[in-house]
Amino acid sequence: MPTWLGERTDMKDGKDLVTMNKDGHLYFRDSEMEYHCIVSTNLAAIMRDSENANNFSTIESPYKGNGITALQSFNMLIPAGESKKFQVVISGSYESRAISYSENKDIRENWPEMLEAKKARLTSLAQQSKLNIPDKKIEEAFEWLKYNSDWVIRDVPHIGRGITAGIPDYPWWFGVDSEYALKGYMTIGQTDIVESTIALLDSVSEAVNGNGKIIHEMSTNGAVFNPGNINETPQFASLIWEVFKWNGDKAFLERYFPTVEKGLSWLMEAQDKDGNLFPDGFGMMEIHGLDSEMIDVAAYTQRAFADAAAMAEVLGKPELEQQYRETAAKMAAKINAEFWSEEFNSFADFIGTDQQALHLIEDAIVRADTLDKPWAVEELKATRAKIKANPSATPRPFVLHHNWVVNTPMEMKIADPDKALKALDTGANYANPFGMFVTGIDRDESAGSDDGSFKGPEIFSYTGAVMTLPTAVQIVGENNYGRPDKALNYLQKMTRSFSYALPGSMYEVSPDYGMIVQAWNIYGYGVPIVQQFFGIQPMAHKKIVYIRPQMPSSWNNASLENVKVADNTISVYFEESESGEKQIRVTQTADQWELRLELPLDNSIIYSFNEGVANETEGDTDRFSTRGKVLELKLNQK
Repeated sequence: MPTWLGERTDMKDGKDLVTMNKDGHLYFRDSEMEYHCIVSTNLAAIMRDSENANNFSTIESPYKGNGITALQSFNMLIPAGESKKFQVVISGSYESRAISYSENKDIRENWPEMLEAKKARLTSLAQQSKLNIPDKKIEEAFEWLKYNSDWVIRDVPHIGRGITAGIPDYPWWFGVDSEYALKGYMTIGQTDIVESTIALLDSVSEAVNGNGKIIHEMSTNGAVFNPGNINETPQFASLIWEVFKWNGDKAFLERYFPTVEKGLSWLMEAQDKDGNLFPDGFGMMEIHGLDSEMIDVAAYTQRAFADAAAMAEVLGKPELEQQYRETAAKMAAKINAEFWSEEFNSFADFIGTDQQALHLIEDAIVRADTLDKPWAVEELKATRAKIKANPSATPRPFVLHHNWVVNTPMEMKIADPDKALKALDTGANYANPFGMFVTGIDRDESAGSDDGSFKGPEIFSYTGAVMTLPTAVQIVGENNYGRPDKALNYLQKMTRSFSYALPGSMYEVSPDYGMIVQAWNIYGYGVPIVQQFFGIQPMAHKKIVYIRPQMPSSWNNASLENVKVADNTISVYFEESESGEKQIRVTQTADQWELRLELPLDNSIIYSFNEGVANETEGDTDRFSTRGKVLELKLNQK
């Protein structure tokens, strides 16, 4: 069967045929293309008797199209208390029958060694960023998300290798899904797939767009469905900087900075038509008509300029660095001034004209009324009346949908602290026991509750959905503004979806809708746990690892071991005794690297630390640093 968009690359779907060879193996093939599949079992060889002689037949396929269904059956007698083992091996090729047979034979003969190699590889993945915390459900989910992250890798000969968005519906490549997910992949040490995914997205984007714009969606045959939404280009820039902070590879930065530079130029020249520093166009919200100046596009673009300035500094481009820094500073100020709504204690969904807003309100009223959300209908009608009573000739901010993207200024840590805390508190109104609603006006009676019970609709729709990504953004935002206990609460909400339906996995839509495995779920665990709770924030090109922990109050005994940072490995251990003494121990494996443990200045605490550790105070921060293998610190109240 051709992949999605196969018709764009001359893939055909001919009538399928099936035969059984002399060894009892089923051979499927397409009548027009070189598509082959072999299904073999050793039962055919070990059960040569009259009862099993004619065990192959074709039956009518239950599916539409040109497929064919074959049935192979065996009678087996197993005495009570005994067992029998048999194998079924499936292999395929879109190049030749010979390859399919060769691979089938290889698996049959060498599967024990393959299995042991896979066990060893997965054990290695589990040992990287190994978590030990009081909350064993989160600990278990974090381990399994490492395996989930491995499941979504697609390696397609002649096309590329990268992580896909999810299983089963989206087994192909996406720009923005990768841009969230790969930040999480770096925190769990799965770095090779990060670099190959970036290489794939960059090369295809260059071939399709050629202007720094990053694609949104590409099938595994190389056909691009959507050449890119606006947010994907700035998020690519920030991804490059984030990966560089972990790998310290200047050649990596030099390879992708031209794409970053072109992409930011394209954003400002092609998408910012009124020159107000806010690019126009679709961001993360796929709502018809929501394509003016979006809050998430603005937040991610501001962060992109700040990160691009840091890259330009490393690459010795002072003029570009200054230009990018000035743009980032202006954008941060404008976002806080122009997107903020004091009435709603929230950042606006978008900035647009009254006409755009009124049209969106009419659609939103229909949506809310259809979903039986009278509070939302009332709020939308009140907003409509205010707009008509106080018309504006120029674009202005609007809070209509309470979409999750209004929390991106906190995720990117560009919101003023007073606004951030108000907005995060507002966001809590649009969460249920499993996380954040995608669209706030869809919230139901479960909003604001921690009751884990759930009864979803019989027919799934993304309308009314609670999703892991919006919840992850809220978690990161809470941590950015010093509220780890609230961040943990959202993490616990999200973890209620773990193994809810599919053991060992977490769905895209909470608790059990959409993809059974979703790549970006690791963003919601890796970044908050590794970089925020344990505070591991590397600057590998400087051979410095900053440790800025902010542990949830309930995690009185926690450790995170074997965190990969370039050629170094970091482990952090935290313990709080019943008497209130806290101990933080950080270890590293590399020589000539500096560990810097930074804590908020607190004159009520007495510190004691091991030999070779230097202590200094700068502003409101106490810093402890060493180039040794161990940094151990004890904290006691005076």
